[in-house]
Amino acid sequence: MSLFLDLIFPKICYGCGQKGDYLCPKCQKNIHVLNTKAPQNGFDGGLSLFKYDSAIKSAIIDLKYHFVSDNIDILVNFIVKTLKSDFPNLIKYWQQNNFILIPIPLHPSRQNWRGFNQSQLLAQKIASKLSLDFSDEIIIRHQETMPQARLKNTKDRTKNVVNIFSLNPNIGKIKHKNFILFDDVSTTQSTLSSAQNTLKTLSPLHCWYLTLSAG
Repeated sequence: MSLFLDLIFPKICYGCGQKGDYLCPKCQKNIHVLNTKAPQNGFDGGLSLFKYDSAIKSAIIDLKYHFVSDNIDILVNFIVKTLKSDFPNLIKYWQQNNFILIPIPLHPSRQNWRGFNQSQLLAQKIASKLSLDFSDEIIIRHQETMPQARLKNTKDRTKNVVNIFSLNPNIGKIKHKNFILFDDVSTTQSTLSSAQNTLKTLSPLHCWYLTLSAG
């Protein structure tokens, strides 16, 4: 069935338009990898892997707004390959200290409309391939807000996501753990910071963030 669908709807590289896959090997090599960030905004560190432009931007837009969820595997494989090649010590640190990878949750109405949470799908596969713990049940999004992409002003973006998350009352005892918050795109870090503030009540030992891209 997969071969049949590929013949009818061939995968086109987001970078060069070549048929075969969503990110061809040549275009993967041309995607610039960003550096880790020093502690800021309550985080012990952070990493947005790629700049939100060109092929990466097209892939994320296709995933989030055109519901092309079959590009997830190539994105995950590219993320994991980049992390292992460029940040092996960071991966080792996360693994040895039992960090839990937590995707930024969507509001239930938004997730029902889209049919999936792209950050959850990406994070779950990344955690599995990197032998990291994973949980999408620690924090919930109890307030529906305007999509951050529609807000251009940093002040408005920050205000838009204040107090929109809460702890899942059914998570049990999970204090004094290490967490990595995961999202697809980070522009002002407002959403990540709001989620991190929610995790503070769990007295985490360390909290990092990881995003596919930075706008």
